[in-house]
Amino acid sequence: MRGGAAAADAAFGQGATAAIAHNDLLAIGMLRRFVDRGVRVPEEISVVGYDDIFGADFCSPPLTTLAGQFDEAGRLAVDLLLGARDDARRARAGHLVLPSHLVVRGSSGPAPTR
Repeated sequence: MRGGAAAADAAFGQGATAAIAHNDLLAIGMLRRFVDRGVRVPEEISVVGYDDIFGADFCSPPLTTLAGQFDEAGRLAVDLLLGARDDARRARAGHLVLPSHLVVRGSSGPAPTR
């Protein structure tokens, strides 16, 4: 989780009011670093992850994260590469959108007033 610590230091050091991590594991590492530094989440900075992995709701505070059909996205990406499906052939002409949703938990809140 060293990447989470470095990302947390960089975000907070730059005066950010929110940080969006590439995935939930990185976001959890950021939460841990903020605890170590005495930074209050979400009062001083919000943290948002991506994946909605098992355990994201067990963090302290529970992690806000983007959830979606990531298995389906991977399968469709392979289909696009292989040209194996009608959907994939149609997607080449434009783009393909898969549903996702934000799972709001305790790690995000209003921007702090500084």
